[in-house]
Amino acid sequence: MNTEDWRKRHNLRGSYIYLHVAQLRIRGLNYRLESDDVSLGAVFPFNIKNSPGTVCDMAKKSVVGGAAENTLYFCILNFSFMFNLYRFQGKSHLKSAMLSLKFLYNTPLGSFVTGWRKKREGKSGKDIVLADQDPTLDLDPLRASYICSIPRAQWFKGVLLQGYLVHPNILRGLDDFEVRDDDVFIITYPKSGTTWTEEIVSLIYNDGNPNKVKNKLLNYRVEHLEVGRPIGHLRHLRKLKSPRLMATHLPLSLIPKRLRQGKCKIIYVVRNPKDNAVSYYHHHRMSTFLGNYKGSWEDFLYLFMKGHLVYGSWFDHVLPYWRFHQEHPERMLFISFEDLKLDLPGMVSKIASFLERPLSADAIDAISNHCTFEQMKSNNMVNREVLPISDLFDMTQSKFMRKGIIGDWKNYFTDEQNIDFTKLYNEKMDGSGLEIIFDPEEIDNRNNNGGNAANTKLDNMQSET
Repeated sequence: MNTEDWRKRHNLRGSYIYLHVAQLRIRGLNYRLESDDVSLGAVFPFNIKNSPGTVCDMAKKSVVGGAAENTLYFCILNFSFMFNLYRFQGKSHLKSAMLSLKFLYNTPLGSFVTGWRKKREGKSGKDIVLADQDPTLDLDPLRASYICSIPRAQWFKGVLLQGYLVHPNILRGLDDFEVRDDDVFIITYPKSGTTWTEEIVSLIYNDGNPNKVKNKLLNYRVEHLEVGRPIGHLRHLRKLKSPRLMATHLPLSLIPKRLRQGKCKIIYVVRNPKDNAVSYYHHHRMSTFLGNYKGSWEDFLYLFMKGHLVYGSWFDHVLPYWRFHQEHPERMLFISFEDLKLDLPGMVSKIASFLERPLSADAIDAISNHCTFEQMKSNNMVNREVLPISDLFDMTQSKFMRKGIIGDWKNYFTDEQNIDFTKLYNEKMDGSGLEIIFDPEEIDNRNNNGGNAANTKLDNMQSET
């Protein structure tokens, strides 16, 4: 197959393809790259010596010297976006994904691409440690089983993180990551309304016009800070044009120091921890990078309450950001999933005002209609049904956007679990002043009581609902 036929077959425009050459020595699996800058999209093996008139001719010209004995060469496609093999044309969407996590992390060449080679795992320093090397694992069998189920789980400065697509190279560069004054960061504990808020903010920066984003995946519009391609992710973020829209699940202690000290806008989204735990449970079941959790709800809730999950404790995540908001209200807007659910138009207006991007009433209505849960769930640009990597999620276990309601926890928590969780919640949140809604009926009760009681404590009746 010649180069042009190959491009046509895969619906690619040649202007987006760049060739580099990697060398694989079969004996010993020693690798070498001929390029210093490789952002890898896909890898295809070719027999260079016996393939005249193909893409390999282009690769041959890049090879320095002759081919060594027992050596194969691979053409590596370099793309402008993380692992993305297709570009949108008109109203079409991504037709398929050529890459998979299985290839990237469970094959010799894929492991080279992602940098997960045994001899390199020790170069991350004391801040990054492979989680299965934790000497305390044996102290809690449930915790140990969970951690060992997360592929290549790692500790970063004491916080448990996934290993897939969160490369040590990225983590090492976070502290010195340059933040611009016009950046916007959306920060959440996982499954708190991240995607919802990202879509709202993206639309605000597109004048409230859904037509401007209808053919562009959300992960093109809002970049993730710590999750990305293993080579060149932070460089890619640095090259983005302003204003940059970015998201992270990192706790306050791990975000770049310039983000804590700078002038850019931050939106933090919190969700009531009972619903958050249920949603995170289903997210674990469907997420390949989280090991497609096979344990019980009871065990998962135990891990959630103990703070043993990826990204750590809900309380240790939320409360420091809440205090940061109280100290810097001009920089951080602190909102909740429940706020968005109960008054979406009002929250769209509030977010736009905070970002100093005021919208017309028609634009607010357009965003609100576009960002209802029903619309989002059926929108392939945001619902994760279409992604550059084929096996990030197993949609047979759960949908990325599942129910989007307040109070689903009642379908999961037993009375005993609810009492135990409420006790923990009241202990952790005592004196914080952060008010969180666990049930829509609470709105009516608070309104009847004057609506001004910023009380975080759950009473016994609520705990037994």
